[in-house]
Formats: sequence, structure tokens, C-alpha cells
Amino acid sequence: MSFDTILRNGRIAGLEHGPVDIGVRDGRIAAIGPALEASASDGTREFALDGRLVIPGFVETHIHLDKSCISDRCACRTGTLKEAIETVAAAKLAFTEEDIYARARRTLEKAVVQGTTRMRTHVEVDPRIGLKSFNAMRRLKRDFAWAIDIEICVFPQEGLLNDPGAEELLIEACEAGAVHE
Repeated sequence: MSFDTILRNGRIAGLEHGPVDIGVRDGRIAAIGPALEASASDGTREFALDGRLVIPGFVETHIHLDKSCISDRCACRTGTLKEAIETVAAAKLAFTEEDIYARARRTLEKAVVQGTTRMRTHVEVDPRIGLKSFNAMRRLKRDFAWAIDIEICVFPQEGLLNDPGAEELLIEACEAGAVHE
């Protein structure tokens, strides 16, 4: 069996029989076992783990990347939930796709560096923001596919029934690959 990468002599929690090698092919673990063989002709990269613990990446199940890094735009005085919702609703009127992308990218880069490998981001879709957040997240998902699996969940923050046009935008986003809650 050929591998793109072999991680040598790593420890896996729960395996008591000592260090193992981990063979990776096409970005996925293909084999785990002692002394995996690498073919000299296939260009396998090897990394010595020297007994270090190997764990799965972190999973972020609920984040709003489209709203990350906006605290400087939301000056709350009372600290109530109602005020926070109103302040964010006002701030989002100035959001652009590039702004959303840049702020979300900063947060995503920090998550990846800390070992996050899967993320579910919730993004707002309504007639005021349109699909700006969704489109920015699709770009991030594509641009960071090498490091993290991102699931994009769309929702109508301002309500579905009382916000004409929100339903059509949700349907459009779902048809383009989003999930809906």
C-alpha cells in the first residue's frame, strides 16, 4: 500500500500496545499500525512523532463567522439581549462581502492554528444582508478546504414569516449548498 505521508511512532489514546505509524493517502488516514512500509519510489513524506500523542482535530459546532470581530461596531450601554440584537442588526447594514470575508478569515485562521479541523458556521440571510454572508463563507470554505471542513448553516435572524423575501433567499442559499435549521 502506498502513502503520501507516514507519521512515525505516534501514540493514540486507548491503544496500549505502544507507538504506531499512521499512513495518509489523499488527505485521509489510510492505515494505522506498527512499522508501515513506504516505497522508496513513491515519494512518501515521513515525519517522526517520537512518541507524541496523536489526537483528532477540534470541532467547532456553533459559530457565527459572519459576525466575528464586530465588537468595535457594537457599543452596548445596557447589556441586554434586546440591545445586542438591535445593535448587531444596525451594524450589519454596513457589511460588505469583502468585510465579512476578511473578519471571518481572521477568526478562521486562529481556529485552524489551534487545531480546529471541522466547523459549522451559522450565517444570517435576510433581505437587508442578502446573500453577502453566505457568499463570503462559500469563498472561505473553498479557500480553506486544505485545512478545515466547513458546513454553512443559513438562518433568518429577523424571522421568516415577518420578513418578506427571507424565504426566497434561504431557498437560494440551500440550493447553492447551505444547510438550514
